[in-house]
Amino acid sequence: MHKLVYILAVAAALFLVPVAGASSFVTTRNQQFIDPEGRQVLMHGASVINKSRADNYQPRVTDQNFAQMHAWGWNCIRLGILWDGLEPQINQFDEEYLKKLDGLIAQARAHDLYVFLDMHQDLFSYKYSDGAPEWATLIDDQTHPAGGGAVWDDAYLTSPAIQRAFDNFWTNKACADGVGVQDHFAAAWKKVAGRYKDEPAVIGYDLFNEPNIGSGNLQAMEAILNAAAQGISEKDAPAPATSPAEVLVQWMTGEGRSKLMARLKDMDIYNKLLDAGGPVYSTFERTQMVPMFQRVRDAIRTVDANHSVFLETSMSANMGIPTGVAPVMDGAGKPDALQIFAPHAYDIVVDTRDLALASDERLELIYRRHAETGKKMNMPVLIGEWGALGGGNPAILPTARFNIAMMEKYLLNETYWAYEGNLDRGACAEVFQRPIPARVNGLLLSYKTDFAAGKFTCTWKEDPAVKAPTKVYLPKSIFTSKDAAMLNPSGKGFTVEPVAGDTGAVQLVIAPTGQAEERTLKVN
Repeated sequence: MHKLVYILAVAAALFLVPVAGASSFVTTRNQQFIDPEGRQVLMHGASVINKSRADNYQPRVTDQNFAQMHAWGWNCIRLGILWDGLEPQINQFDEEYLKKLDGLIAQARAHDLYVFLDMHQDLFSYKYSDGAPEWATLIDDQTHPAGGGAVWDDAYLTSPAIQRAFDNFWTNKACADGVGVQDHFAAAWKKVAGRYKDEPAVIGYDLFNEPNIGSGNLQAMEAILNAAAQGISEKDAPAPATSPAEVLVQWMTGEGRSKLMARLKDMDIYNKLLDAGGPVYSTFERTQMVPMFQRVRDAIRTVDANHSVFLETSMSANMGIPTGVAPVMDGAGKPDALQIFAPHAYDIVVDTRDLALASDERLELIYRRHAETGKKMNMPVLIGEWGALGGGNPAILPTARFNIAMMEKYLLNETYWAYEGNLDRGACAEVFQRPIPARVNGLLLSYKTDFAAGKFTCTWKEDPAVKAPTKVYLPKSIFTSKDAAMLNPSGKGFTVEPVAGDTGAVQLVIAPTGQAEERTLKVN
């Protein structure tokens, strides 16, 4: 019976085609988000989430916080939802949890913020960190040892319970009611999508945060350790060779990891280990992760044709390992018209004490590979997580700026990890309140911020069919006066609108020329 219900749901999805021109929703065209007036939207914001079960996963944000986000020039948030909060008991959805979610979305809408919903997990389940409810955490009596690593996510390597929970998820093992755990997951997404199918502030659904391969991590790690040991030994010859076991010991301790990360600034060594892990992870993504995305997409499309599905990579690609992600298909066997590539970008120093040791070369590789994958799939690319800059001390500012340089170089949409109300008080404040060509009449061609000099430039090609103006957010640190902004060709010029009170941040509203021509804005 359950299989019949699923087959009927998929069949229904054949006839529920996303409405690419729906007047009130953000859609996509090639690699761009498109607003209801036909302008390209560059999404910019942060993750908003509370992972605490004791708080019923309710983000500690107020209307004042949403106003602050708007004042910083944000137009988008990645709003975390937790399966354990949504469906704490099998087949019983928590209406109070959903009502709280309704309120957060309404607050975001009131402050001109788009929302995409992120089904978040870390270490699969709330039992080990956050994510799935207990009834969906199928571990077959495997154990979860305490500790065993330098940072929290080492548990993916050390915990048989977490590995088994993922393995059972990928094989769709039956839960207590006889329905597969992945089928339950798809049904949870259908519940969410059915609730927000008509909400224009919602732009889509981030289907699964950082999918993990489960026990396959052990095979991949063996290949990575062998490659790292070989690469280090080749560089250190004729000194005694480094063994894979020695590399593992270094990786699993704080002091050892610091030394190893410094060695991995050598891109010859780093590329060796990335390429060694690639076949294991890309095969997993093609054969297990993408089919799960397809299952969830099909469930969503039975109730919602208006919103995009966001596809992440395995968390291995966060550090630059090649990905095997592929588009999900509609009922006619063509790529779904509304899907977003939403990888994460983190250097290997993330979550360690050595954030200041980040490598621009490693980061450039990560962003380049994500941009290439998005282009190959012809999808908008939204970096769903980046940064995690901690307190943002001055030593980290160059890395923060380099991340922004990559966003600008590849014209990437992004949401920082993660929102805190004091982001504007740290050394990295400028990257959270940076200039953004938020809505562009036509196609954004390039933009660049020179933080040190306080300069900004932006070029786009106008679409004469689009009548709405281009809108560019400029913080006080960049915009000193109207005379400092030069527009070429000037056309009918621009107006200056304060963004929020007396903060000094403004929005330039640039009237279209009605011609298919390139225009450049320079702010000095």
